[in-house]
Amino acid sequence: MIKIISWLLLISFSFPSTAKSPLVDSTYVGVDYILSSIELRDERAKPSTTAFRIGANKERIGLEAQYLRGNNTDNIYRMEFDLEQSIALYLVLQSKTISGFGLDVSLGYAVTDMTVQGPAETYNGEDTYSGFSWGITFHQKISYIENTQLRFGYQSLYKDDDISISGISLGVIYQF
Repeated sequence: MIKIISWLLLISFSFPSTAKSPLVDSTYVGVDYILSSIELRDERAKPSTTAFRIGANKERIGLEAQYLRGNNTDNIYRMEFDLEQSIALYLVLQSKTISGFGLDVSLGYAVTDMTVQGPAETYNGEDTYSGFSWGITFHQKISYIENTQLRFGYQSLYKDDDISISGISLGVIYQF
Protein backbone atom coordinates (compact mmCIF):
# COMPACT_ATOMS: atom_id res chain seq x y z
CA MET A 1 0.00 0.00 0.00
CA ILE A 2 2.82 2.41 0.90
CA LYS A 3 4.55 1.62 -2.42
CA ILE A 4 1.44 2.47 -4.41
CA ILE A 5 0.84 5.73 -2.56
CA SER A 6 4.50 6.65 -3.11
CA TRP A 7 4.18 5.98 -6.84
CA LEU A 8 0.96 7.99 -7.06
CA LEU A 9 2.62 10.95 -5.33
CA LEU A 10 5.67 10.71 -7.58
CA ILE A 11 3.53 10.66 -10.70
CA SER A 12 1.31 13.49 -9.45
CA PHE A 13 4.31 15.75 -8.82
CA SER A 14 5.34 15.31 -12.45
CA PHE A 15 1.90 16.42 -13.71
CA PRO A 16 2.39 20.19 -13.44
CA SER A 17 5.15 19.98 -16.05
CA THR A 18 2.71 18.40 -18.53
CA ALA A 19 -0.27 20.61 -17.67
CA LYS A 20 0.60 23.18 -20.36
CA SER A 21 1.16 20.51 -23.01
CA PRO A 22 -0.80 20.74 -26.28
CA LEU A 23 -1.91 17.14 -25.65
CA VAL A 24 -3.41 17.77 -22.19
CA ASP A 25 -5.63 20.60 -20.87
CA SER A 26 -5.36 19.55 -17.22
CA THR A 27 -4.33 16.70 -14.97
CA TYR A 28 -5.67 15.67 -11.58
CA VAL A 29 -5.23 13.42 -8.58
CA GLY A 30 -7.94 12.38 -6.19
CA VAL A 31 -8.99 10.16 -3.33
CA ASP A 32 -12.46 8.71 -2.65
CA TYR A 33 -14.09 6.79 0.19
CA ILE A 34 -16.31 4.11 -1.34
CA LEU A 35 -19.09 2.19 0.40
CA SER A 36 -18.91 -0.97 -1.70
CA SER A 37 -21.65 -3.50 -2.26
CA ILE A 38 -21.04 -7.15 -3.13
CA GLU A 39 -24.32 -8.80 -4.14
CA LEU A 40 -24.60 -12.59 -4.35
CA ARG A 41 -28.09 -13.61 -5.42
CA ASP A 42 -30.30 -11.94 -2.78
CA GLU A 43 -27.61 -11.28 -0.16
CA ARG A 44 -25.37 -8.22 0.16
CA ALA A 45 -22.03 -7.49 1.89
CA LYS A 46 -20.85 -3.88 2.26
CA PRO A 47 -17.10 -3.57 2.84
CA SER A 48 -15.62 -0.07 2.61
CA THR A 49 -12.75 0.85 0.30
CA THR A 50 -10.52 3.78 -0.61
CA ALA A 51 -9.83 4.74 -4.23
CA PHE A 52 -6.84 6.70 -5.50
CA ARG A 53 -7.15 8.18 -8.97
CA ILE A 54 -4.93 9.97 -11.47
CA GLY A 55 -6.20 11.44 -14.71
CA ALA A 56 -5.63 13.79 -17.59
CA ASN A 57 -8.13 15.42 -19.93
CA LYS A 58 -8.31 17.31 -23.19
CA GLU A 59 -11.46 19.15 -24.28
CA ARG A 60 -13.74 17.35 -21.76
CA ILE A 61 -12.53 13.85 -22.65
CA GLY A 62 -10.23 12.24 -20.12
CA LEU A 63 -8.24 9.15 -19.33
CA GLU A 64 -8.22 8.03 -15.70
CA ALA A 65 -6.37 5.31 -13.80
CA GLN A 66 -7.81 4.14 -10.48
CA TYR A 67 -6.43 1.98 -7.69
CA LEU A 68 -8.91 0.80 -5.07
CA ARG A 69 -7.93 -0.82 -1.76
CA GLY A 70 -10.19 -2.49 0.83
CA ASN A 71 -10.49 -0.87 4.28
CA ASN A 72 -12.53 -3.55 6.05
CA THR A 73 -14.65 -6.66 5.50
CA ASP A 74 -18.32 -7.54 5.79
CA ASN A 75 -20.05 -10.89 6.11
CA ILE A 76 -22.95 -12.90 4.77
CA TYR A 77 -23.85 -16.03 6.77
CA ARG A 78 -20.50 -16.18 8.65
CA MET A 79 -18.50 -15.72 5.41
CA GLU A 80 -16.20 -12.66 5.37
CA PHE A 81 -16.01 -10.78 2.06
CA ASP A 82 -13.01 -8.52 1.46
CA LEU A 83 -12.38 -6.42 -1.64
CA GLU A 84 -8.60 -6.73 -1.58
CA GLN A 85 -7.91 -4.36 -4.47
CA SER A 86 -9.09 -3.20 -7.85
CA ILE A 87 -7.18 -1.62 -10.72
CA ALA A 88 -9.10 0.15 -13.47
CA LEU A 89 -8.61 2.34 -16.53
CA TYR A 90 -11.43 4.63 -17.71
CA LEU A 91 -12.36 6.89 -20.58
CA VAL A 92 -14.08 9.84 -18.86
CA LEU A 93 -16.65 11.97 -20.70
CA GLN A 94 -17.08 15.30 -18.91
CA SER A 95 -19.91 17.81 -19.11
CA LYS A 96 -19.42 21.56 -19.09
CA THR A 97 -19.17 22.99 -15.60
CA ILE A 98 -22.21 25.20 -14.94
CA SER A 99 -22.25 27.31 -11.74
CA GLY A 100 -19.52 25.09 -10.31
CA PHE A 101 -21.37 21.81 -10.95
CA GLY A 102 -20.56 19.11 -13.50
CA LEU A 103 -21.18 15.50 -14.46
CA ASP A 104 -18.70 12.80 -15.52
CA VAL A 105 -19.48 9.44 -17.14
CA SER A 106 -16.69 6.84 -16.93
CA LEU A 107 -16.43 3.78 -19.18
CA GLY A 108 -13.60 1.30 -18.84
CA TYR A 109 -12.15 -1.97 -17.68
CA ALA A 110 -11.48 -3.11 -14.10
CA VAL A 111 -9.69 -6.06 -12.50
CA THR A 112 -10.98 -6.68 -8.96
CA ASP A 113 -9.54 -9.13 -6.40
CA MET A 114 -11.85 -10.44 -3.68
CA THR A 115 -11.14 -12.82 -0.77
CA VAL A 116 -13.80 -14.95 0.90
CA GLN A 117 -13.17 -16.60 4.30
CA GLY A 118 -15.55 -18.62 6.40
CA PRO A 119 -16.11 -21.90 8.21
CA ALA A 120 -14.47 -25.02 6.75
CA GLU A 121 -17.74 -26.25 5.18
CA THR A 122 -18.16 -23.02 3.15
CA TYR A 123 -16.22 -21.57 0.23
CA ASN A 124 -12.83 -20.08 1.09
CA GLY A 125 -10.55 -18.53 -1.48
CA GLU A 126 -9.49 -15.64 -3.64
CA ASP A 127 -11.22 -14.69 -6.87
CA THR A 128 -10.42 -12.17 -9.58
CA TYR A 129 -13.24 -10.50 -11.47
CA SER A 130 -12.40 -8.57 -14.61
CA GLY A 131 -14.50 -6.90 -17.24
CA PHE A 132 -16.45 -3.83 -18.25
CA SER A 133 -16.73 -1.14 -15.56
CA TRP A 134 -18.61 2.15 -15.56
CA GLY A 135 -19.47 5.04 -13.30
CA ILE A 136 -21.32 8.33 -13.08
CA THR A 137 -20.09 11.18 -10.90
CA PHE A 138 -21.42 14.59 -9.92
CA HIS A 139 -18.79 17.14 -8.92
CA GLN A 140 -18.78 20.63 -7.47
CA LYS A 141 -15.97 23.15 -7.29
CA ILE A 142 -14.93 24.09 -3.76
CA SER A 143 -14.89 27.88 -3.97
CA TYR A 144 -12.50 28.54 -1.09
CA ILE A 145 -9.87 25.99 -2.23
CA GLU A 146 -8.62 26.73 -5.73
CA ASN A 147 -8.53 23.86 -8.30
CA THR A 148 -10.36 21.48 -5.93
CA GLN A 149 -13.60 19.60 -6.51
CA LEU A 150 -15.88 17.52 -4.30
CA ARG A 151 -17.17 14.32 -5.99
CA PHE A 152 -20.19 12.09 -5.36
CA GLY A 153 -20.80 9.10 -7.59
CA TYR A 154 -21.79 5.54 -8.34
CA GLN A 155 -19.39 2.98 -9.76
CA SER A 156 -19.95 -0.56 -11.06
CA LEU A 157 -16.74 -2.61 -11.00
CA TYR A 158 -18.19 -5.94 -12.16
CA LYS A 159 -21.56 -7.54 -12.89
CA ASP A 160 -22.72 -10.91 -14.16
CA ASP A 161 -25.57 -13.34 -13.40
CA ASP A 162 -24.03 -14.50 -10.09
CA ILE A 163 -22.26 -11.48 -8.59
CA SER A 164 -22.33 -7.70 -8.70
CA ILE A 165 -19.58 -5.45 -7.29
CA SER A 166 -20.42 -1.74 -7.10
CA GLY A 167 -20.17 1.23 -4.78
CA ILE A 168 -21.18 4.77 -3.85
CA SER A 169 -18.24 7.17 -3.57
CA LEU A 170 -17.49 10.51 -1.94
CA GLY A 171 -14.15 12.16 -2.60
CA VAL A 172 -11.95 15.10 -3.49
CA ILE A 173 -9.97 15.89 -6.64
CA TYR A 174 -7.18 18.43 -7.09
CA GLN A 175 -6.50 19.69 -10.65
CA PHE A 176 -3.13 20.94 -11.85
